[in-house]
Amino acid sequence: MLIKEVCEKCRLTKKAIEYYESKNLIHPQILENGYRDYSDTDVSALKEISVLRKCGISIADIAEILTSSNKPAALAKCKYITELRMQRLNDIQKCMDSLIANYDVNREFDYLQTHDEDLYTIKEKLVFAFPGNYGLYVSMHFGRFLNGTIETEEQRKAYDAIVQYLDHVDLYLPAELSEFLEALFNASEKIDALKIEEETNGRMHEMLADTDGYLERNREEIEQYIEFKRSDEYQNSEAGKIQGYMLDFQKESGYQEVLIANMKILSPAYAEYLKEVEAANDIMLKKFPKAKEMYELN
Repeated sequence: MLIKEVCEKCRLTKKAIEYYESKNLIHPQILENGYRDYSDTDVSALKEISVLRKCGISIADIAEILTSSNKPAALAKCKYITELRMQRLNDIQKCMDSLIANYDVNREFDYLQTHDEDLYTIKEKLVFAFPGNYGLYVSMHFGRFLNGTIETEEQRKAYDAIVQYLDHVDLYLPAELSEFLEALFNASEKIDALKIEEETNGRMHEMLADTDGYLERNREEIEQYIEFKRSDEYQNSEAGKIQGYMLDFQKESGYQEVLIANMKILSPAYAEYLKEVEAANDIMLKKFPKAKEMYELN
């Protein structure tokens, strides 16, 4: 169909449609006379673009959503990043007010460069710098330890090392695990993720506060869990395969040597937490030696 009909169907201007084509969001066939012949697929894409633009999604993010195998997950990432940016709207407004009072761009540029670490938490900086699967996954996974700001040169170097790691980690990440992380993030939009995180953190706090007592109180459940994790049923399940991928990924990608090592530098709170977890893990392995085997099976 020609552009006039597409304009009517999509309620878009000719200039808008031409712009979206220039950004490679649609791909109409070019006829011999130079006219564009838009397919039903192009029309569907334009309607999708129109909806996403009205939601405030950028062209770059729309391009990612259109090509994503999991569009709800891709959109959820945009929403997550938008929420982080909204938290800093007050800082942006102050900058605008300052510019309105005295339009000194160099002054504001220097201020923002100097105070960048003060304006954004580590979690926000990580997501802004690397808004793909890995950066988002890490920011959510370690989120409660990343709410501080970068204050030292050592922390800044650690942050840069983490970003560098994430930027190259796809060399080691299997497609199945990448798809799993996409699905996991999308699922978090449908469940009360905050409640689950609070419950998980609560159980972990209880265990760390009294490891011996916790393990004894839950001995039967822990033994059943270990036996299940060691069973062929679990090893051959999707969850078992994902765990295997995660363990292989950690061994091959420098997860411990690069990510965890620098995360401890970046967040003193995480470094302290990790010490407590390692101590508790040693106690658990003494009480439940078979627990070590369930990881070696993968």
